[in-house]
Amino acid sequence: MAAAAATVDQMEAWHDFFIALVGAIAALVGLLFVALSINLAQILAYTWLPARGAQTLVVLTGALVQGALPLLPAASSKPVALIALGIAIVTWGLSVALVRSFIAGVNAQKAVTLPPMWAPSYALFAQVATLPAVAGAALLLAGHADGYYWIAAGMLATVVFALYNAWVLLVEIMR
Repeated sequence: MAAAAATVDQMEAWHDFFIALVGAIAALVGLLFVALSINLAQILAYTWLPARGAQTLVVLTGALVQGALPLLPAASSKPVALIALGIAIVTWGLSVALVRSFIAGVNAQKAVTLPPMWAPSYALFAQVATLPAVAGAALLLAGHADGYYWIAAGMLATVVFALYNAWVLLVEIMR
């Protein structure tokens, strides 16, 4: 039996959640820019740290767009799902590239020593922040309204991931 297509009514059910999360994510983007601006000299002193800032900005932007798409008035679910899938894949790909750059830079330098499991843990954390949106958008495109749960989970994981990175870029960099 074919899955019922995600409808505009099903998108409407998520309206308040996405409004709240888009606002929170926009605030986090502002926090990130403040953190980067305040600590720019310290961040640039480490050749690998700008990649972490860029990656945080990429995942927040991806989550912001993912949350804004269902808010389009009377949007058809298929085009929204297709755009969401494209944004999710681009966000995931850029995030992976920036995580690799960041971890390679950390491993190449000698100023900071990290535990052996730190790099795999950070890479996994980054995946948890981006891959649910890919799965959710693919589910929506296939007509499964449950994809919104995956997108929501990815957005919430992105908020946690971004808060962690913003803390490092704002506070931990000063140690």
